[in-house]
Amino acid sequence: MRKVSILISVICLSLGLVETLSAQATFQFTIQSWGSYTSYDHPEEINSEYHQLNPQTGIIDLIPADTIAAYESQQLGVGIRRARLRGKMTKGKASGFVQFDAATATMMDAQIDYNFTDNLNVRLGRFVGAGSQAGGNTSHTAIDFAERSIVGRLWASAVSRSDYRTYGMAVIGKFNNFNYQILAQNGDGTLNLKPYGTKSSGSDEDTGVIPQLDVAVSTFIGDAINVGLHYGLPNEDRVNVSSATGFLYFKPQDYNTGKFRGKFDFAQVVNHENDQDATSLGWGVGGFYRLSSNMELGAGYQQWDPDTDTKKDAFGNILIGATYSPNPDHWKDTLFKLIATFKTSEVDNEPLDPLVIHLVWQAYMH
Repeated sequence: MRKVSILISVICLSLGLVETLSAQATFQFTIQSWGSYTSYDHPEEINSEYHQLNPQTGIIDLIPADTIAAYESQQLGVGIRRARLRGKMTKGKASGFVQFDAATATMMDAQIDYNFTDNLNVRLGRFVGAGSQAGGNTSHTAIDFAERSIVGRLWASAVSRSDYRTYGMAVIGKFNNFNYQILAQNGDGTLNLKPYGTKSSGSDEDTGVIPQLDVAVSTFIGDAINVGLHYGLPNEDRVNVSSATGFLYFKPQDYNTGKFRGKFDFAQVVNHENDQDATSLGWGVGGFYRLSSNMELGAGYQQWDPDTDTKKDAFGNILIGATYSPNPDHWKDTLFKLIATFKTSEVDNEPLDPLVIHLVWQAYMH
């Protein structure tokens, strides 16, 4: 699969280079390196008694039970979080976009768009599509903290779009003040060269003509509030889960020194595969203050409940961070983030890593 993805990416990029003379082509890249400090909390561990053969005597000895006391440990790490290369080519009403992740040697996006009008676009290929705004619809260059919210990350895992992307077709448009998207996808996020009338990898039955469908709509209220909803329909022959996500973001147009912005996200996923539906629920809130033209302070809380019918299985993240950019006119070009994540959980003996501190350095060329 990885070799296929790399081959597709190389072909698409090569075609883009060949067509440069007759089309408008642009290239971008992002590099994010990070260092981390993690504090691990190891709970008390009780080892039960067991029998073991003594090779010296040939007798099976009884090893008594023992207790390992609780203790803490620390770990330092450094690495490349993201190394993305993007290419876009435009020719008339058609455009192509490819994004390749060099850190993992995988193709992220490979899509073709055709603009029928200024308010109607059709997209085909591999792309993020309609879904959680806290997930892939938040660009990796615009993440508030070190990582995307667990609301978006765990929603994506629950609907089999672990990297937020899938193969499919989308109709993207605008009607009055509302933006909308209708996504028809194969459902499991993997490469599918077969038509929709054939069997998918998730079912022994013919899938018919109905793919996995997602619908999203969003709008701006005034100049500062952006609100949106998304719903994913279940398809028992593809991914038999339904999901509903939404967001409410506040950010003034003149977001500069002394101003505030805020975010709220939620996601619900219902798994219909068993006799009794299993529901997961997540939500997150964040507030950010522009301390100066170069620095922003932020804090937030995110929670995910894997099963609303099970008690004491919900967990969350408390996040505190500061972002600094040397160039306030191009906030994403080169910036530094210092993020502290405090993990909370009601599960016994969890979490194992209650504190994580990340220092992120991003360089973005556009």
